[in-house]
Amino acid sequence: MSRNSRRMNWVAGVATGLVAAAAIACTSSGSLAAGLGSRRIDPAEVVPLDRLPAESRDQVAEIIRDATFHRQGEPDTFPCDGNLYLHLVNEPLLPLNLWKNLADSPVQLRKVAPNRYEGSDGSGSTAVWEFVYRSARLHVMVAYFNYVSPRGNARIEARIVLLVHADYVRDRSGEPMVRHDVEAFVKVDSKGWKTLARTVRPVIEKVLEDQVREAGYFISLMSRLVITYPNWACQVVGARTDIDPAIRKRFQEMVQKNRKPGASSGRPVVMHEETAMGERRR
Repeated sequence: MSRNSRRMNWVAGVATGLVAAAAIACTSSGSLAAGLGSRRIDPAEVVPLDRLPAESRDQVAEIIRDATFHRQGEPDTFPCDGNLYLHLVNEPLLPLNLWKNLADSPVQLRKVAPNRYEGSDGSGSTAVWEFVYRSARLHVMVAYFNYVSPRGNARIEARIVLLVHADYVRDRSGEPMVRHDVEAFVKVDSKGWKTLARTVRPVIEKVLEDQVREAGYFISLMSRLVITYPNWACQVVGARTDIDPAIRKRFQEMVQKNRKPGASSGRPVVMHEETAMGERRR
């Protein structure tokens, strides 16, 4: 899979599937591995369980404690106002629609409740996921993932806990910066996945590591593009009738408030090479 197509899957990643893409990565070798030899993590060490909704607490703890796969991405630091960054993370339809304006993507997403989303990637994967905790420094999401192969002979079910950690700093000139990383816990619930566990685990872990890194980069990329191309970002979001009018208005206000003197009045252009995605100003 090319770098570009992976990043497009991670659109489902901030939207349906930063979580969905993680599970897709785990199924790409045709089988799944158990957490052989890995240290169990105490859920209370990574999430504030006492602050989660009571109905979600046990499930989040189970997925983290009994995860089939666990990966934490490297931190990424980039220029962005903290409030604008949080708006992009809290409203997945924003970055998804911005990306779809730049590149063809079969990813579909709809908001079905204040904290709950349903989506598909157009390749047999569907996910229902929800925010169970949101703060300026930590977002916790739970996803219920399903994959059916084109011929229907392979079915994968998994539950995923996705964490987005964030910190806010300033550079030497006083400009606001965001430092964040993405962490994924994947628990495969499908029967029969242990058969080839030991042989495929190293390959799957490497793919998952790449996907988690791409997920974090996607969020920072969209933040950079919004800062660099504010007119484009406001026009795209303003035309989306599937986004709540109040959310659209708030986003446009924040973008204009954080407009830089040298910002472009044009739009970014995605370069469709196999190994790189670039942008240029028109």
